[in-house]
Amino acid sequence: MHRPKLLACALMAVSAVGVVVSASALASSPAFLDAAGTEPAAFKFTGHTATTTTLQILEGFAETKCPEILIEGELTFRLGPFHLHWHRCTTNLGGTCTGLGDESGLILALGTAHLVRDKLGSGAELGAAILFLVEHLHFTCVVLGSEHLLLVLGEVLCLVAPTNALAKQFTLKCEKGAKVGDPGETMYWNEAGTLVEIPEGLLASEDEGTAYKMSAENGKADAETTENVEIMA
Repeated sequence: MHRPKLLACALMAVSAVGVVVSASALASSPAFLDAAGTEPAAFKFTGHTATTTTLQILEGFAETKCPEILIEGELTFRLGPFHLHWHRCTTNLGGTCTGLGDESGLILALGTAHLVRDKLGSGAELGAAILFLVEHLHFTCVVLGSEHLLLVLGEVLCLVAPTNALAKQFTLKCEKGAKVGDPGETMYWNEAGTLVEIPEGLLASEDEGTAYKMSAENGKADAETTENVEIMA
């Protein structure tokens, strides 16, 4: 993975809140509301992981695990930058994972977060999600005495809760699918109300020169905004 200058989740992650409306709602509907019932121009958020975040790669040699991720970012309406700090990263086979130019066990991730409309899991009820657009990330993992360079880029879709209530505390979930490398969330509604399916999602390559493969992030993060906001579902 590219200095998982991303991924929580991290998405991950990250935290964010936005107004989610039904697929038939107007694209001009606000993304989120403050206590006065208006849409703030921008707000900052911080967060930390509630569980160990993992990255699985289709037919990959190992699973990357990071027990602690610190998140910070700022949203201007529905879009804004995020910074992730993945700490104490290892693999399920042992060994340490480190971002290029970072201290041992640390991976820094960067990218853009986009508030979108989504459904809650496999149900029909509408909810909110953050689409993380991950910058090209590089990091190395030492596995069984051999060093591997991982490159990661692409998109990760993570659900956000609660909705329909003013709050400063939010939960962000990035989930994997049933199979290794399959993401749990792959579809969302854009601002025009069109259902979009992410074409490739998050892609990862183990060692330079090898093909990119599907990958999935799994983790949960708690986030706090600088003011009370409401996600409208």
